[in-house]
Amino acid sequence: MKKTGIFLTLLVLVAHSALAQDFKATLEKTVTTFQRAQELQERLAASNRLELIANKFADQWAAPYYAAYSKALLGAMETDPIKKDQYLDQADQYLTKAQALTPDQDENFVLAAMIASTRIGVDPENRWQQYGKEFEQNLKKAKKLKEDNPRIYYLQGVSLLYTPEQFGGGKKAALPYFEKAATLFQQEPDDDITDPSWGEWPNTEYLKYCQS
Repeated sequence: MKKTGIFLTLLVLVAHSALAQDFKATLEKTVTTFQRAQELQERLAASNRLELIANKFADQWAAPYYAAYSKALLGAMETDPIKKDQYLDQADQYLTKAQALTPDQDENFVLAAMIASTRIGVDPENRWQQYGKEFEQNLKKAKKLKEDNPRIYYLQGVSLLYTPEQFGGGKKAALPYFEKAATLFQQEPDDDITDPSWGEWPNTEYLKYCQS
């Protein structure tokens, strides 16, 4: 009986390991497809696949996180205010699931800050107070958990870049944040899809722009 129990335990462990490997491989392939997509339909299809992954692997933090990430980026790219909000609503729904699985994950707060910042763009005049406050609060929480997360400084740089100079923004104000993010991105490993590492390419482009 003891040998049988050990054998069954080993089978469970092997099956769990195979499932985890399948999850990571599927997630990485889909996220890469989404990030590299040139056409809107290809990007939408990849985002929809990320939703399916989030539903299938509901106990894995990275699954709903990347579903939220894809919807947040779609919202940022969308020009129609109504559709933009709809994408961001979906992003919030998946991010809530990710937060429930791992409450003290700095990346959750970074993504929440990005969503809040994008919300401002729908109606800047009427939304900047509410969502500007949410943006700052979420980045503050992320920084408290992991101060060397480059996406914190990348998002701060973007926010400052698009803030009028008379209110403390502009290229000169944003540059130090993109520079700090660039240094931290170089130190960040990118070999595990469950440890997010997005943002380096746009940060590099913004850095070049602010240096010009």
